[in-house]
Amino acid sequence: MMRTLPRLALAAGLLVCVVEASPGAGEKEALLAPLALPSRGVADPAGKVGYFSNPSGGIDALDLLGGNVLWSTKDANRPLFATADRLFAQTPVEGKRNQLQIVILDTTRQGKRLQQSTALVFPPWVSVGVAHGRSFASTARLDKQGLLLLWDARAWYAGGARPTPEQEKAARKQASGVARIDPQSGKVEFLEGASLPPGLALVVPPEVRQVKLGERVYSFVDRPAGDPKNPLQKRRTLQAADADGKVLWYHEIAAPVYLPPRR
Repeated sequence: MMRTLPRLALAAGLLVCVVEASPGAGEKEALLAPLALPSRGVADPAGKVGYFSNPSGGIDALDLLGGNVLWSTKDANRPLFATADRLFAQTPVEGKRNQLQIVILDTTRQGKRLQQSTALVFPPWVSVGVAHGRSFASTARLDKQGLLLLWDARAWYAGGARPTPEQEKAARKQASGVARIDPQSGKVEFLEGASLPPGLALVVPPEVRQVKLGERVYSFVDRPAGDPKNPLQKRRTLQAADADGKVLWYHEIAAPVYLPPRR
């Protein structure tokens, strides 16, 4: 049996998802996942261009064949989903640690910003950036109505002194959810219950360490950053290797930020 392949089209400024099927099978709505790359990067549907957070706090578009930087942007710092001509990415709201926005970039025009959503506001204790005792993870799906952001936030005790059981219990928090972003208006709607798309798995998958696309294997290597004030901090290098394991190119991308422990 031939597997049907999802196709993305852009019509009248609205994203339309179509499942290509054999004649007579008709069409149905599709819920599409990003083509995941290592270190929470994403690739376009053809697997030719990869988008990665860079060490400068922006995003690099990389030619996955040769490793060259096609363009960079500072309009967002985390790629979420790439189509043939659009990149959906997230960016924090300055001065609001529990808020972020979704940015839509035109990948055929050097990442020109096309749309920026209204702010997604999470519970007050959430931090979408790096903070002691906090974590935030997100991923995306795409359907005919636009982008779905799946998120998961956690909190725990991170003080310097040893906590009491009561302090540790009080500090532990967890929240997750789904928000829909309209690509035309930028409007945000948090979904729950019956408003959630059927079949949507409410899980943010872990970071991918290695991906094989065609004859290439993409992975990353972490090395010490050499910061005496923060020995935990790393530098991360993305690399592409052939079927024999020979490294063909490498490029520095953003490494996870490790904060020195509180004293």
